[in-house]
Amino acid sequence: MKQSLQIAEEELITFLQKNRQTQLSTRQISEELGIHPYVIYQLVKELRRWGFKISSEKGKGYQLLEVPDFLLPGKIRRNLKTKLLGKEVLCYRTIGSTNNLAFRLAESGAEEGTLIVADEQTKGRGRMGRSWYSPPKLGLWQSLILRPDIPPFKAPGLSICAGLALAQAIVELTGMDAKIKWPNDCYLNGRKVGGVLLELSAEIDRINFVIAGIGVNVNHQLSDIPKNLSSIATSLRIEVGKEVPRVKLLSSFLEKFEVIYMDFKNNGFAPQRSLIKNFSSLLGTKVTVKYGKEKIEGIAEDIDDNGSLVIRVGKEKRVVTTGEVAAV
Repeated sequence: MKQSLQIAEEELITFLQKNRQTQLSTRQISEELGIHPYVIYQLVKELRRWGFKISSEKGKGYQLLEVPDFLLPGKIRRNLKTKLLGKEVLCYRTIGSTNNLAFRLAESGAEEGTLIVADEQTKGRGRMGRSWYSPPKLGLWQSLILRPDIPPFKAPGLSICAGLALAQAIVELTGMDAKIKWPNDCYLNGRKVGGVLLELSAEIDRINFVIAGIGVNVNHQLSDIPKNLSSIATSLRIEVGKEVPRVKLLSSFLEKFEVIYMDFKNNGFAPQRSLIKNFSSLLGTKVTVKYGKEKIEGIAEDIDDNGSLVIRVGKEKRVVTTGEVAAV
């Protein structure tokens, strides 16, 4: 959706909400908001498609009856207690990939803290080039533009820091025992509920920007998860047994990640290490790690001050900075 239409859509929703007890004619809406009557008709049609219940009666106009758990910039910013993250919010009903758009915007000079959120991704991506199933209205698909003044080799630590913030937000909102699976996944009851995809533009000695993409399965029911993923993926709704408000989860994540991110920029990964270890699902377990053509097996023993996984293989310790990890 073009940005001008997105703004018109939000203005229409706000106006209908303020006048929920009144039927508003197309003419009233058009004069108040400066939107062409045909555009109003198209916007109402689109909003109904996304779950808004809007009655219409010939000669009397429109009335808003019910609002779904919808992602809008104003709704997200309303109670958000951050200074940086979410300072600029762009919301889309459908998009290819929030990370792709965030990358293009960052290249064009978009401010640090800019947040891109979508109700649906048609080309969502995870690590290792995998696709990320991102159906409409059920998940939280978001990307943040970050511009940390740190050396490029330290950037991967941001992935697990974002995972920590997500786990903390899930615990706060649901009371569930969320865990981090190094280097970028969040788990509930042994199944994946969210993940982080970090992409950056950098030169040898400095970072231009980092895109932190975060995907969370929020209100999927069992029937919403593809059969080939049902044994390894879950959602907050499946685990909690009821719907979880996406905007509350987003706000909690942004607030927690901002604290962690600012500390990370100033003091590095070390201050987060203890908390990350407490949330880790792997430490103390036997794991296999694949990276490139190499595969190692051992005990996941530690996470070091750079965010790398330390594995004991016999009497030797191996430090793993990237790779595909699985519990044995």
